[in-house]
Amino acid sequence: MNYLLTDNDLKFTSAVLRVRGPDANSYLQGQFTQDLKQAKMGPCYGLWLDQKGKVLADSHIQQIAENEYLVISLTAPAAVLQARLEAYLIADEVELHDETGEWVSVLLWGDNKPVFPLPVGAVGFPSRRAGVGAGEILVPAAQAEALLAQVRHFAVVGDRAAAELARLRAGMPSVPADLGPRDLPAEGALDEVAISYTKGCYLGQEVMARLKNLGQVRRALHVVGGVGAPPAPGTVLYQGERKAGEVRSGAADGGNFLAMAMLSLVQLDPAAPLGLAPGGEGSLTILRRV
Repeated sequence: MNYLLTDNDLKFTSAVLRVRGPDANSYLQGQFTQDLKQAKMGPCYGLWLDQKGKVLADSHIQQIAENEYLVISLTAPAAVLQARLEAYLIADEVELHDETGEWVSVLLWGDNKPVFPLPVGAVGFPSRRAGVGAGEILVPAAQAEALLAQVRHFAVVGDRAAAELARLRAGMPSVPADLGPRDLPAEGALDEVAISYTKGCYLGQEVMARLKNLGQVRRALHVVGGVGAPPAPGTVLYQGERKAGEVRSGAADGGNFLAMAMLSLVQLDPAAPLGLAPGGEGSLTILRRV
């Protein structure tokens, strides 16, 4: 079965920025964690870091012409992404245009893998909004209804909550909800999928190289589960008397829930439950590290 988000949800696309100019390639290559050579073959996924290597935003980048790119983020606010891009523009011949309102992204997920032609001007890429195998189709807003009519032949309507549950089941962090300005990519395993260690310098690269050589972090995202409604983001979690971490996101799963939690690895017992109060009864189970 395939699912697509409801019409109201489909109209949400967090950020689409057009970057162009003679220095567009060199500028993006010096800021983005992924190698832009991949963007010629299709959208490549990477991160935007600060000088300390902390995660400010994620995005896909698609090259659409020589020295012209679309920067697409489905979860990072357009204002945050644009501010990050503008922060280091000095003498570079680069233009940035916020086109977020001109595009619609259609999310598809499920067991089937239909093959169909994309509309002219559309961009298709793997999605991190609904787990492994999900895909996005980014289209100009004027073409959205035609695409939806085509997709409805093989997909039924889902909703954002169902997509979020699929994402948590797959253990995929969402930026910035699960991994943000306080966090390093390796704390959510994004160093494995979003960073090139061979492309050369970019903002935060020295920190990434050092962490790769050290091979360890002191915290990590985990999928946890329990009975009832998911704890609110920011809820502190304890293991015995010791603070173990906090909830970052969650979704209902029938009468149970799944959540993403950032946990300290210092003295963490993965087999022991987590509680909502110091010394309280453990009500959450650690299912796995992402």
